Amino acid sequence: MNRLKPALYLLAVAIVASGCGRADGHVGSRKNDHTVTVARNWPAAEIQELRVFEIDGNVSIDAADTDQITLVAVASGELELKKGVENHGLFETTIDGDTLRIGRKERERKNFVDIPFLFGRRDMRINYKLTVPKTVSLALNTVNGRIATKGVDGETQAVTVNGTIDVETAGTNELRATTVNGRVRARFTESFQGARFQTVNGGVEAFLPQSASFTVNLSQVNGDFAATFPLSIHSNPGSRRVSGEVNGGKHELKIVTMNGDVELAQSGHGL
Repeated sequence: MNRLKPALYLLAVAIVASGCGRADGHVGSRKNDHTVTVARNWPAAEIQELRVFEIDGNVSIDAADTDQITLVAVASGELELKKGVENHGLFETTIDGDTLRIGRKERERKNFVDIPFLFGRRDMRINYKLTVPKTVSLALNTVNGRIATKGVDGETQAVTVNGTIDVETAGTNELRATTVNGRVRARFTESFQGARFQTVNGGVEAFLPQSASFTVNLSQVNGDFAATFPLSIHSNPGSRRVSGEVNGGKHELKIVTMNGDVELAQSGHGL
């Protein structure tokens, strides 16, 4: 096992988004609070990509041998239900070509969070649970919430601000996962075609097959680094960077974290 413990540095980070809400899913007990469940399904034959965009809520995706994409969305809080409107007017579901879009309306944003859109919004939370075919590509975005996927082999991008990211995949396509306040955990069960993980306040755990061919590019400020792969580590204590190759270094594994441990292990092994 390789283990590297960088020195601690004083770090001042101002994160605007961290004050936008909680990621624990709790809802108040005020009289005007309600809970509504919306169930939908679509034929999956023509859908190649699934995009989910939410402000407050968790996103959970499970793969199955199915010809349908199914959704169960649970909305809670100060709900303004619109009679006769699709999804009660709480969120949108649209198909554009081979892409299914679900959630609040996406906006063009210069930064990750559209601040004017967040302030003044209703106190509403929507948790999305979907079942999809294994080959669908994913683009998942939430601000205050957890993202979890299991069994999806399509190219995946997961982005949140306040929440953890958990991904289990065969590893036949590239994976990107980004959060600010939360941990990233990824497990590749069969192959590895490259991945990029980034967090500010949280650790990164990556489990790769023993046969995976990759180059590690790690940038870290405060935290431990541990690996069960036979890495040759070259560290620059000033910049806190670590690099190394495994099995020829065919694909890139890029990890960036400021305050958190990084663990890199073979699938089926712990650290």
